[in-house]
This record gives sequence, structure tokens and C-alpha cells, in this order.
Amino acid sequence: METALYLAMGWCGTKYPGWWRRFWKNPPPPPDPEPWWYVSIIGLGLVAGVAGGHYFSNAIAENQFFAGQNAIASALFAFGASNFVTGIASSLKR
Repeated sequence: METALYLAMGWCGTKYPGWWRRFWKNPPPPPDPEPWWYVSIIGLGLVAGVAGGHYFSNAIAENQFFAGQNAIASALFAFGASNFVTGIASSLKR
């Protein structure tokens, strides 16, 4: 169940490709004819969420500051890791 939680948080933390273009107020480019980029970004978000959640969970296993809140703190870290990784990856497309 912990891995499913990290997968869900990784999915929610995935930035859509081209999210940073809204800051320049340019018209959006035409959609890609191939959906492989979107699928790869979502897959990257899932992997980053699981990896970040498990890494953080193992890092705080004995920490008294997170006592009783390991799952919540690790899920938030999974969300942040997915958001960070997919934000960088989506900005590299163009």
C-alpha cells in the first residue's frame, strides 16, 4: 500500500509538458501528433514518486521528529520529487 501511495503522489506531482510556457503568454503550440512524450513524462513522474517516497521513508525510519507520520511525510516527499523531476524534464523538450 505504501508503494501505491507513492505512485499516486507521483502521478499527482507530474507537471504537464510545456507548463512553463504559460508565463510568457505565447499561444500554445499545436499538439504533438505522437503521445510518447506525455506517456514518458507520466512514467518518469511515477518512477520519481516511488523512488523519492521510498528513499525518504528509509531516511526517516528512526527519526523521532516524524514519529507516526512516516507515510504522510514520505508521500509529500514523493509528490515533491515527482514535481521537481518532471518539471525539469518537461522544460527540456523545447
